[in-house]
Amino acid sequence: QHGRFILNNNEFSYISTSNHYLSNVIGLCWIGTLLPELEHASEWKEFGRSEMLREMDKQVLPDGSDFESSTGYHGFVTAMLLYSFVLADKNGIDIPEKYRETLCRMVGYIYGIIRPDGRVPLIGDADGSQILPMQRRDADDQAYLLALGAVIFDEPKFKSSTAMTSETLWILGEKGAADFRALAVIAEPPRLDSFPDAGSYVLRDSDLYLHFNANDCGVNGRGSHAHNDALSIEVSAYGVPFIVDPGSYVYNLDREARHFFRSTAYHSTLEIDGQDQNSTEAATPFVIGNEAKPHVIYSGKEDKNDLIIAEHYGYRRLNAPVTHRRAVRFLKDDEYWTIEDILVGKGTHDLRFYLHFAPGLDISVIEQKIVAARDKISGIGAHVFALDHHDDPIFVPNFVSRNYGSRVASQSVCWAVRSSVPCSFKWLIMPILPAPKAKR
Repeated sequence: QHGRFILNNNEFSYISTSNHYLSNVIGLCWIGTLLPELEHASEWKEFGRSEMLREMDKQVLPDGSDFESSTGYHGFVTAMLLYSFVLADKNGIDIPEKYRETLCRMVGYIYGIIRPDGRVPLIGDADGSQILPMQRRDADDQAYLLALGAVIFDEPKFKSSTAMTSETLWILGEKGAADFRALAVIAEPPRLDSFPDAGSYVLRDSDLYLHFNANDCGVNGRGSHAHNDALSIEVSAYGVPFIVDPGSYVYNLDREARHFFRSTAYHSTLEIDGQDQNSTEAATPFVIGNEAKPHVIYSGKEDKNDLIIAEHYGYRRLNAPVTHRRAVRFLKDDEYWTIEDILVGKGTHDLRFYLHFAPGLDISVIEQKIVAARDKISGIGAHVFALDHHDDPIFVPNFVSRNYGSRVASQSVCWAVRSSVPCSFKWLIMPILPAPKAKR
């Protein structure tokens, strides 16, 4: 009954398919493989296998990222494919090598964007879906897929960001667990991880981490799971997340909350004249415009600093059009990041520069208009210097959601200014270690 229902009610569309249709055909492949005594099992198995591979061609971008502009759905799709490839190998189902290479790049994308605390930025939507929830995972907890990928692809570098997980044992058995333990851990040098198709750029060194987002609305410009987060950042230092993406919270359950969570004002970027970067309406929770179209101008890694420069065009639809360009530089020796926001265009505009802080931090304004954020447990902190702005920022109560239907109170900091364009503003973000305790 399930197989017939899936086949007769699948979510294929000639306009666009997504993780929904991929789930349909993978389900058919599993039913057909595991229940060969059913009348249509062989047809379902072959249909599911061939459609799964065809959808990989359509839905996986060349750099290994999922085309829906969502790290949450990237993790879900990666898990579906990893488990299905193991199923195929156990049952003699042919998977051409090029698709294995594609899947390895998908795991490599998780490896490239994962924070030092083992979590990924929740860019775009996330509903926490799991194909086989043997252990309940938060939407941003995708390190377990690195453990599986390390064994499946015999890739030691994936092991460097994770530990042994229960999924590795359940999916790959004792041999898989032994293979994981036998893999050497490769200590890699500092790197700038670039995923141009995803619009993801990570400026990191050891446990200092900044994620820069330059993705479009996804699904070949049609959108659905993207947010108004062009040129937004995430920052963590010494294992503590400081500036984070807020997640999704809910979809149709509360459309106003849905609208807020995907708004520009809920992300660590610039809002102009109270407008979102891409057009959205609360009444259409899975429709988003494609006006921003972020464009990376330069991305480069050097010995002592990394630099990423990008701009977007979402505010060109204003009566007085504006282009927002942001340059982020990581000075490794000095262990801080600088951000320069450059506005090109005309007119006078209301500018609001937002930083969305993680829950559980003490946030305050200290001397010289510096915003200080400090982890209450470890004492590790981060200072944000507004180099070209002399007024105190506004503290805005907000939320962060790591799982569908749940949210935790947090705060955003907003610098508001009315300025003529062209103009530019500079910021500096510096991690702060707690002072060592005096010896008695």
